[in-house]
Amino acid sequence: RKNLDYYHSLVLKTVLARQNDITGLIPSTPSSDHAYIRDNTYAAMCTWALALAFKKVAEEDQDRARLRDLEGRTIKCMRSLLACMMRQADKVERFKHTRQPLDALHCKFSASSLSPVTGDSNYGHLQFDAVALYLLALAQMTASGLVLVYTAEETAFVQNLVFYLDAAYMTCDYGVWERGDKTNNGQPELNSTSIGMTKAALEALSELDLYGSSGGCRSFIHVMADDSQNCAAVLDTMLPRESCSKETDAGLLAVIGYPAFAVDREELVASTRNCIDSMLQGRYGYRRFLRDGYRTAVEDPNRLYYEPWELRQFENIECEWPLFLCYQLLDAQFADSDERADRFARLLDRLALLNSDGLPQMPESYSVPGHLVAAERAAPGSQDRHPVGALPHLWTQSLYVICQLLRDKFLRPQEIDPIGRRLGLEAKPDLVVQVVVVAEDAKIRRTLETQFGLKQVQDFAEMYKETKIRVFPAKVLSHFYRHLGKCHQLGLSGRQSSEVGILATSKLYIVGQRTVAFTPQFLDHHSFYLSLDLDFLLDMLRTDVAFLRRTWSAVGRPLFIIPVYHWYFNADSSEQAPSLYTTIKKLQSGYINGTRVTLGKLADFVDTSCVTNMTFLDKGQGDDELAKAKAAVEGRRRGRTRLGSGASATAADAAAIAMRFRAGSVSARKKSVVLSSAAALELALSSLSAADADGEGEGEPFGDEEAVQFKVGSPESKAGPVPASGVQPSRRRRSSGFGLLGMVPNLNEMINESRRVAEETTVTHRLKNPTMLNEDSVDSMKRMVHCARATDQHDSGNCMASMNEQQLLKRLAQSDHLYEQFDLLFHLYHTKGLDYTTGWEDANGSGQPVTVRDLVKELYERAGSLRQWWLVRYTAGMLDKRVEKLPMFLTDLLVRQKHVTVGLPPEPRETVISSPRGGAALAQLIRTASDSDPTLGVLTQELLVYLSMLARTEPQLLASMYRIRVGLVIQVMGSEMARALNISAEEATEHLLGLSPYKMKTLLHHILSGKEFHAEYSEDEQISLESDSRVLDFRPRSLAPSDGPGQRPGQWAEERLGQTMSSDRRGQWLRRRRIDGALNRVPAGFYRRMWRLLEYTEGVSIYGQIIGQYLTREMTAGEVKFALHVEAMITAVPVPEYRQLVVEALSLLVRLPDCDQLQRVDLHRILPAEQLVHRANYTFLSDQLSLGGDACACCAVPDQIDQLLRHEDWRRGAGATYPALVCGGACGVCAHFYDTAPSGRFGTLTYLLRALPDVVQLPEDEDGMLGLECPVQ
Repeated sequence: RKNLDYYHSLVLKTVLARQNDITGLIPSTPSSDHAYIRDNTYAAMCTWALALAFKKVAEEDQDRARLRDLEGRTIKCMRSLLACMMRQADKVERFKHTRQPLDALHCKFSASSLSPVTGDSNYGHLQFDAVALYLLALAQMTASGLVLVYTAEETAFVQNLVFYLDAAYMTCDYGVWERGDKTNNGQPELNSTSIGMTKAALEALSELDLYGSSGGCRSFIHVMADDSQNCAAVLDTMLPRESCSKETDAGLLAVIGYPAFAVDREELVASTRNCIDSMLQGRYGYRRFLRDGYRTAVEDPNRLYYEPWELRQFENIECEWPLFLCYQLLDAQFADSDERADRFARLLDRLALLNSDGLPQMPESYSVPGHLVAAERAAPGSQDRHPVGALPHLWTQSLYVICQLLRDKFLRPQEIDPIGRRLGLEAKPDLVVQVVVVAEDAKIRRTLETQFGLKQVQDFAEMYKETKIRVFPAKVLSHFYRHLGKCHQLGLSGRQSSEVGILATSKLYIVGQRTVAFTPQFLDHHSFYLSLDLDFLLDMLRTDVAFLRRTWSAVGRPLFIIPVYHWYFNADSSEQAPSLYTTIKKLQSGYINGTRVTLGKLADFVDTSCVTNMTFLDKGQGDDELAKAKAAVEGRRRGRTRLGSGASATAADAAAIAMRFRAGSVSARKKSVVLSSAAALELALSSLSAADADGEGEGEPFGDEEAVQFKVGSPESKAGPVPASGVQPSRRRRSSGFGLLGMVPNLNEMINESRRVAEETTVTHRLKNPTMLNEDSVDSMKRMVHCARATDQHDSGNCMASMNEQQLLKRLAQSDHLYEQFDLLFHLYHTKGLDYTTGWEDANGSGQPVTVRDLVKELYERAGSLRQWWLVRYTAGMLDKRVEKLPMFLTDLLVRQKHVTVGLPPEPRETVISSPRGGAALAQLIRTASDSDPTLGVLTQELLVYLSMLARTEPQLLASMYRIRVGLVIQVMGSEMARALNISAEEATEHLLGLSPYKMKTLLHHILSGKEFHAEYSEDEQISLESDSRVLDFRPRSLAPSDGPGQRPGQWAEERLGQTMSSDRRGQWLRRRRIDGALNRVPAGFYRRMWRLLEYTEGVSIYGQIIGQYLTREMTAGEVKFALHVEAMITAVPVPEYRQLVVEALSLLVRLPDCDQLQRVDLHRILPAEQLVHRANYTFLSDQLSLGGDACACCAVPDQIDQLLRHEDWRRGAGATYPALVCGGACGVCAHFYDTAPSGRFGTLTYLLRALPDVVQLPEDEDGMLGLECPVQ
């Protein structure tokens, strides 16, 4: 055991030997003046650790002097780094807005002058891990008693560094090795090391007083817990992968261990460490990542970038770094594992080189000498290496000293981790979520008490009277936080993001002398229209409660406030919000979605909730913000309404809109032409589907009064009809008639209340209010429909085109139909734009002119209150509305090794997104890819939300997909509805756009999960859709005819259902292949096997393109880039079901290396995947002919089989033409072969295997049998 004098000498002569006397910074090499943030931070941590050791024994003057010297050197170094970054405060401010690499803080500075040493574009400066490491060290040192920040301006700058980092989980950077992509081509990536270090820094700084024991209310750093949790969610999904081009990275050892301790799941830490050990460990340390060419003997140091094909030459000869042995030793010491610690300590002692003073120095890395490269490649790990790079390597030397201090018991692990980062893996007690249900007013409170049995419920007024706590929407909280970090002296504006997560809204806040609470952001019904669907909100509620259970780490219990508004109740429904009733009953039971909850009043939870004091607000600022928030909330309730009250127009508007769609008189502008044509194209890919469509002729598929509701197992499954356009009219129960009143107790009162609430939000009524029909008969509905049609005859697009603006506005002022108002507004929008001034003024005395935008906003809100989802989506598109947190939803997909495309195929309209984007950039990209189709744009945003939610909760649904083509998913959804309903593509688009958000999400889930469903119109106008024993209904908008004589009610429908289900089973594998082909699904492990196959062969031919062996030289088997490249080749096959058969053929070919251990198969050529498919089809038809199978009715006839056998045009790939088949099978393959199950005696894989000898020459044994082990079980 050595004494502290030895370590003092070691640090001064190795770590601090080159420290600048004035600035305190340390250049990395003697020949350079460049001081890196990362290296200097580790050096400061080393010096601080030694100072902590001296503090324990500083009894003599000499030791106290050394302690003062070491602390001074540490403070000087850290403050100089802070000064370097503060000189670039303008870059921090710009970066908060742009998130662009050119605006990033520099990662290295002059050690003598603190000035930048390279230009913005001359180096990969954007390195989140370096800034995060500095902040983490700052927090640890401050917690230990050092004071590194002296002024208010410095505190504000540190707070803005938090804002600099808060989007690290969705911003690509150059990573810990400053190169980005593995090819060193200057392309930034999303890196796990950067995200993990950022998470650790944000958590360490939260509520930290930078002035230590001398601090006050203004010296605290505030971090929104959702920002660090966003990093945690992304990190958990990425590990053990480092980035898109790196399967893993030894730098992750600093993330899963000291200093970050950023992973809270022990099994994930173990799997990441095991992956690094198995892939990167060597005799001299660890390789940074696979095929790392840095400082190898074969690297050309004069070139900045590598050619992709060069990467293969670095395989097995990568430099090995002792640095990572230090991380492993530190982990063993923190885990109190003496055996592991001794093993790594011995390795480090062996690798250390002694200087002239006999002190150990750690080299940067060990490289294979040039003359031993060939031998090392032949037998990895067999050759001796020599040290290369800096000696001592500042980063490695600093960690080595810390390791030795711990090893010799001068320090304990907890002393260099005073914040307790190491405790993250410890088990946490079970969490209880506090839930408060608040009624909008006394009437809703009485409803909740009487009909829902909810006793502990108050309205907002009562709650404020009892607790003096006001409740605001989440966006108000974001306005408060905009004041955080403002500093006019440095030109810093504070927090820019308006996003507020569920962790932030689950606290109470003290603003001045008042306490306030906030509702979750997803409940803000003034945001994107997803929050207008109650079922979707309740689904989000269940998800967020479970999220709180998993992620809450603050002191106290989370507080979840659920407001209940009037619009949650449908005045025309026979049931009082059954989904809300079910949710409240679950909350009352004490468990929901696997989470313990307690339901009560807000006053019951004040003492047990987490409370945050907004000390950064001045008293005046706090009062002003509260006053603005209160006025904004009240003003929101009053609103500005210029159109007729939609609350009283439900039945009339809904029926009129439905009949207008069915009669085909709706202006073509209102229908999504892009979506309709896309669905039609998908239908046309199969002649079977085309034949079905042709059978419809020109006739109407529905009766004059038909409507249909698509019910996908939502809590509204007992609700009434929805029009065929997807627009939902008044939900009604089959009774003596269709009277809208008198169906439930006090319905007149509920309708009047709905009117009252609507009028409370009204300032002006410039248009006529539609009247509510008060007749209890079917004749009333028919007369209403007749009136709608009569009106339609006067409202054609040609009629509006002949009207000038004043005539349009006059007609708009007179209109009392929602659809007509939309028609007129759309014409004004199309011809004049949103900012066109109508000449109307607000009637509230403000004198503000009313624009088309104001009217469209009003129409959007009315459509939302009426649940007219097609109109909601269209007006949302016209207003260019964006989903809140859309970049985060996109990032959820990207970090799961997915690329996302938006827009409909083909490219360039379909745009690939491979890296996170900011909100504005992403919105513009979607707008461009959607061809300015407003409905396609908002539907794309919707699907990104749903796909993100499914990726988090059911990641297995997307497990085999590397490229999620959102446009193609929409296309598949539309075509599936068209096939299920046997309707045209245009009508299917209307249905799709008319689905509520919850039902849209459920439909997407059914398609992704592969659940079979069937739907068909029957004469009783009922459509049933069945999936896994669950019946999902389509219901009509008019009365069904009576059952025939002698039949019990519904008997005829049941017979038709049995027939249709039987025919649906016959086509289920064809459907499944179409869907899987459209979604680019492949078997598990497919791409790794494909990489191995390419090692043995010259390539694989698909649709005229070659997947060449050269890819194995550019990429490793586990790289996402390789999978994406192969997937792009497969995607070139245009017909989905044929594409999926090609995938099945490839899944057989990729197993050849595993089955041919002796390498007897001649694979040294290009393997034709399509030829295998066609030969298998020929074999199938031959069997069908001999066995008299179903294909005998189409393709299994001698002449047809011979024609298919002679046809060789498929060899041309993309330019191939195929013979037309009677069955309509695509690409010359029989439709019955498409509809064959993959496995079994007569499965497609069996036929592909039987056709394999016709494509690949296979060895035979002595009996003439194949000498390979069959891969098909």
